[in-house]
Amino acid sequence: MIIDFEHHIWTEEQLAKAGGRPGKTLRSWASDGRMRLEMALDYSRVEKHLEFMDQAGIDISVLTIHASRVLDDIRKSNDFVARVVKENPKRFVGFAAALPAAGEPGLHEVERAVNDLGMKGVQIYSQTDGHYLDSRELWPFYKRVSKLGVPIDVHVNSEPTGFEALHAPYPLYYVVAREFDQCAATLRLCLGGVLEEFPELTFVVGHFAGGISSIKDRIDQYMGYVGQNIPDFYLGKKLISKPWNDYFHKLYISLAGRGVGVASLKGALTNISPEKLILGTDWPSNFEDDPQGVRQYIEAIRKLPITQSEADDILGGNAASILGI
Repeated sequence: MIIDFEHHIWTEEQLAKAGGRPGKTLRSWASDGRMRLEMALDYSRVEKHLEFMDQAGIDISVLTIHASRVLDDIRKSNDFVARVVKENPKRFVGFAAALPAAGEPGLHEVERAVNDLGMKGVQIYSQTDGHYLDSRELWPFYKRVSKLGVPIDVHVNSEPTGFEALHAPYPLYYVVAREFDQCAATLRLCLGGVLEEFPELTFVVGHFAGGISSIKDRIDQYMGYVGQNIPDFYLGKKLISKPWNDYFHKLYISLAGRGVGVASLKGALTNISPEKLILGTDWPSNFEDDPQGVRQYIEAIRKLPITQSEADDILGGNAASILGI
């Protein structure tokens, strides 16, 4: 079974408001390196998604929706995803859009999406409303999701703050800033006490966790120099009580955000277990008109120097376990 853990959809209303256009998505660059997207209107059409999946050889896709930061829009978006899943239960699994720092109204919407709409998980961003993932303002959200028993998918923030040095008259910001931010978010989950305080939470971090495998040896080295408690204390409380790798190895890492090449996956396999890696296409942002590229990517994964069982885990087994399907 092939499961795509990062597959995006939009409502027709969303695309129209965002300048949706017929035909293909139009990409353009601003002078500071940010990319502007005019999404194709087709991506609100479920049949377009199913057509791509069939051509790409994808059995099930985890649907997520890039909702606005307005709670009423979040509700409408979750209703839309739930309806698509209900009409296509063998092809789609829905993850709820969420506002994790929106207080009790936001938490109630998460409960509604899971308990009433049947969402199998929740998607958040590496930064949300000015808060990082180890911000204590997110503790009530983590507590509520823990009780619901569903996974949290961490998507890259399209325009993360704090990376002004990456603004340039070429796509430096778009390509690099979100990866730096995603890598930092991953470390915040491990070092900032999130998984210490909420050990039962399951996180799936997209974009190869920002390419964290390329610096993991460095993190391990510095942990060895100064001990496991680099963050040491927060308001007088030790943040983590175990070696940092105990938390890191609990995370699942999605392959989304890299396109058809397997170089990033080869790098990740040097220090991340295949049991923790999950296929994600990031469609339509990647592979927009290239379903055969997905097939080639799947075949390339099967040809890697790993066992057939490990390849099957990456392509669907790990996702199925997380989703309970």
